[in-house]
Amino acid sequence: METGKPQATTDTRQQLDDLRAAVDSLGSFIFMKDLQGRYTYVNERVRNLFGLPEEAILGRDDSTFFSLDQSRDLRENDEQVLRQGRAIETQERNVIAATGEERWFWTVKRPLVSADGSIHGMSGACTDITEKVQLERALREKQALLETVLDHAPACIYLKDTDRRYVYLNHRTAALYGHDPDAIVGARDEDLLSHETAENCRGLDDRVLATYAPQQGEETFTAADGRIRVYETEKVPLLSEDGTFTGFIGFSRDMTETRQLQQRLERMAHEDQLTGLPNRRRTEQVLEEELNRAHRSGQPLSLLALDLDHFKSVNDHYGHEMGDQVLVQLGVILDERLRSTDTLGRWGGEEFFVILPDTDLEGAQQVAETLRQTTETSIHAGDTPVTVSIGVTQYDHSQTLRAFIQHADGLLYRAKHSGRNQVALISSQAAFR
Repeated sequence: METGKPQATTDTRQQLDDLRAAVDSLGSFIFMKDLQGRYTYVNERVRNLFGLPEEAILGRDDSTFFSLDQSRDLRENDEQVLRQGRAIETQERNVIAATGEERWFWTVKRPLVSADGSIHGMSGACTDITEKVQLERALREKQALLETVLDHAPACIYLKDTDRRYVYLNHRTAALYGHDPDAIVGARDEDLLSHETAENCRGLDDRVLATYAPQQGEETFTAADGRIRVYETEKVPLLSEDGTFTGFIGFSRDMTETRQLQQRLERMAHEDQLTGLPNRRRTEQVLEEELNRAHRSGQPLSLLALDLDHFKSVNDHYGHEMGDQVLVQLGVILDERLRSTDTLGRWGGEEFFVILPDTDLEGAQQVAETLRQTTETSIHAGDTPVTVSIGVTQYDHSQTLRAFIQHADGLLYRAKHSGRNQVALISSQAAFR
């Protein structure tokens, strides 16, 4: 019996040494503490973490090794295990006192229970997840930065899957719908918009889905406030690493004000600023279009050249403001007497052109006489009636544009030289009144 004890002791020591070696080879930080939180065992990884030999660690608590005011997770977790007897598995942040280095661990801590059921310490196993936490933090920071950029970008930016459901949208896009982004994710345009607006947005969607190629175009959108907005949109397909089509990202830039400005500039380029009528350039364009149409169709086309009589006297006697009022009134009153297919344009100064499609000379004469009489009875400069002289001509299907205009002008001057306030026709030697 006596001879067996040394061998048993040797075996036990060998087993303990083997166990220590096994624990030291683990990729985790293994330790034990007593009820006062003092270390009673640490494996090699813990010793390396603190940079101290085992004898310098055992018997000391964490205040020696960690900045406890910055390592509240550690203190709170130990308290739950040692005082409440709870086993925990959680993420823990520690700050090394000697270096100030922040370390993150996935920690498993369990109470050590005696035979009588009392707690006499705790065991712990920690896995270093510092790199993982740092990567996650960096990812969150980059994501926050990206979201900030996207939310403040001067465009609606959104991501849809292959079923055209929203996967992501920035706040500028969500504002169009009048909802938070989270309330829109998972929905399609037809779930949120009127049928007409949804169909308009679907056009480019379907082209991307059909071609797997970028698509550009213009989309009209009725926003939550009821205003119609115009967007210049590009939609780009998204492919996974293996080339699978996963959806598309859209960039829509609000062009409403730009389009309105363009339309305004176009109107200004073709509109007389005083009367709002087509200016000389636009009137000549319309006349050329109608002349070409009449030439192709063989239908009649007539032109009236109309000029205010004694307009210089109106300006000299009543002032240019009164003269401007007369021109504006003339444009309004004459335009009311014309068909929607007719064009009244200001040719320059006090001269106006009236383009009469599908109208022969006889019909044009009747229109001219109506306009002459209307002017005389409806427009006054002070107490003086305003009158006009009018030249009337019909396109003969062989004239050039310039010759057609000159013919109408020549007849206008015939009317003026014949006494004014009358209509001169191409077929008459004398003015008609």
